[in-house]
Amino acid sequence: MSESHVVLWRRMFDPSGPDKFREAGCRVTIVDSDSEGDLIAVLGDARALWVRYPQKVTPRVLDAGRSLEVISSSGFGTDNIDIEGATQRGILVVNHCGFGRIPVSEHTIMLMLALAHRLLWGDAGARDGSAWDKRADLPTFDLEGKTVGIIGLGYIGAELARKLTAAFHCSILAYDPYVDPRISPLCGATMVSDLAELLPQVRFLCLCPELTPETRNIVGAKELSLLPTGAFVVNASRGGALDLEALTKALDSGHIAGAGIDVYQPEPLPSGHPLLSHPNVVLTPHTAGLTAETNVRSTMSAVEQILMALRGELPRFPKNPAAWEGPQSRRRRPVHA
Repeated sequence: MSESHVVLWRRMFDPSGPDKFREAGCRVTIVDSDSEGDLIAVLGDARALWVRYPQKVTPRVLDAGRSLEVISSSGFGTDNIDIEGATQRGILVVNHCGFGRIPVSEHTIMLMLALAHRLLWGDAGARDGSAWDKRADLPTFDLEGKTVGIIGLGYIGAELARKLTAAFHCSILAYDPYVDPRISPLCGATMVSDLAELLPQVRFLCLCPELTPETRNIVGAKELSLLPTGAFVVNASRGGALDLEALTKALDSGHIAGAGIDVYQPEPLPSGHPLLSHPNVVLTPHTAGLTAETNVRSTMSAVEQILMALRGELPRFPKNPAAWEGPQSRRRRPVHA
């Protein structure tokens, strides 16, 4: 593995990551720029690429990486990587499953509580003194016992359901056509086979899906209209799962009472976007999964999986195993005596 070139597109979440590669005998190049051209300029002899979301691995990047054997995402999501194109070129793509389960579920509940208890209004009003005469009439409410809808019952959705049932005694309705049926009883969720059946019953709708062509804009104008008047929407999964234009209209009409958003399409939102100044919206800058503990775990997962691939060993979380086993595979097979 000596002198294997590893390129990092943006800095890793844990700064010790590059040193781990160097200790394994790799040469490391960090491209701390959004520019695809800057990446392409150094990619020619690289065997591995780590890419931090939302930087996009396009066909042009794949063509430039003539020696690439493995590409690692920075987290669970891989919608920023052309996986089909990587497979066609024999390049393995890996992600990191389960590391966002704790922080993103906690962050989602934080957004729910901030909406239920009008945290932003209270913070601003306490600071400028305007809240004291109005606080008795503030329309806050308990999260305890509310019905919550969850779209996507994977690692994060299941953990969110578990926390909401155990700590807040919420009733959980979940929609996920692909979930293992053994999951829902373990986390206290009731599966619903039709999203249109779930939506009218919930006070909170939480989006937890992986972004795929099927889940892109899974919640748009139609779905928002099916929610009860006064419902809340929370999204800490992927920005593309929620139509923000439709959400803005639903908020302005008063049909949706509030929203908590950590992810956006586009990301970040352009200056002047109406959600940035909306009084009933709590915004965070795609930080739900970026706790200190998770940053270390996801970085070490990336280091370990890339080094495994460079040794010719199949990593733990391959997204396109056909690229590894197929005749077009670029992996270096061990030479046996």
